[in-house]
Amino acid sequence: MPAYKDNKRGTWFCVYTQTVNGVSRQKKKRGFPTKRDALLWEAEMKRSDSKFTLHTFAEMLEEYMLSIDSSETSSTMKRNWCMKHFEYFSEPIEKISRQQLMEWRNALKSTGMATRTMNRGLGYVRGVFAYANKIYRIEDVSVVINNYKLTAEDKKEMKVWTPAQFAQFQEHCDPAYLPYFTFLYWTGCRRSEALAVCKDDVQGNKVSINKTIKHFKNGFLPLKNDASKRIITVDDRTLSLMDLEHANPFVFGEDRSLPITCIQREFKKATEAAGLPPIRIHDLRHSHATVLINNGANIVAISKRLGHASINETLKTYSHLLQKSDDELMDIIKEIR
Repeated sequence: MPAYKDNKRGTWFCVYTQTVNGVSRQKKKRGFPTKRDALLWEAEMKRSDSKFTLHTFAEMLEEYMLSIDSSETSSTMKRNWCMKHFEYFSEPIEKISRQQLMEWRNALKSTGMATRTMNRGLGYVRGVFAYANKIYRIEDVSVVINNYKLTAEDKKEMKVWTPAQFAQFQEHCDPAYLPYFTFLYWTGCRRSEALAVCKDDVQGNKVSINKTIKHFKNGFLPLKNDASKRIITVDDRTLSLMDLEHANPFVFGEDRSLPITCIQREFKKATEAAGLPPIRIHDLRHSHATVLINNGANIVAISKRLGHASINETLKTYSHLLQKSDDELMDIIKEIR
């Protein structure tokens, strides 16, 4: 039963139907501050109701995503991955055994997926089982599916450009796209975040990152996670390239954001013209973080600037660079001692 908004009170309420000996009774609870709170109450009622029908993994996945307040983009990604790759997606979660999970996990390798992608999917499945255990006291049999170890190929160092290389790229870039790519390199924003920046989001040298655009036809979308909502400072040289005087709303575009296909085409064209090693557009974000880390910036500040969900994500992504920094710290310690 879905949650409902009480427009008069500005709160949410939920109605739960319980069937005992063939007789249905409804329980209603009001006053929830958010839809999520109302649905979590419903989940607790279901857990305590011994007559409640078994959950499928798919149903539990939806509840789990509500409990972590997953964005629409993130929820779609998790749902699609599980639908495609988790063979027990439509099965009652209580009936899935440890042996079945181990067989599924071992067979996953034959799909040809990258190790990081497989591990991300294993994390989705473990998250659902952990939620089912916490809320419904269902045994967490997913403890048997450990992540795959990264191979040497998986661990190879990410591709980035130095500031000198990016300056070389700028010389060959179409002026219409130069501000966008420069913003990505010198702020570390995700490309979908930058596409959604409007003039109203810019106050002085501060830019509010509060939405994304994947494709203009789909409109604005929520950010990847709560930590992604942030205000970043932009350097003067980057700010000078951002045309904030035109009448149109988008900073990078006009009455609509820059087209994705044109962005990709121009990036490849300028990269080849500059004679640079090819990287992905997303690697401009990694390049920004690399520049900051290599110049001794605080890792907590970097994590916040990038909009990572936690500092652990930053540490994991840039561990190879942090090792270099640790070696430099040891040089300092040796000098002191």
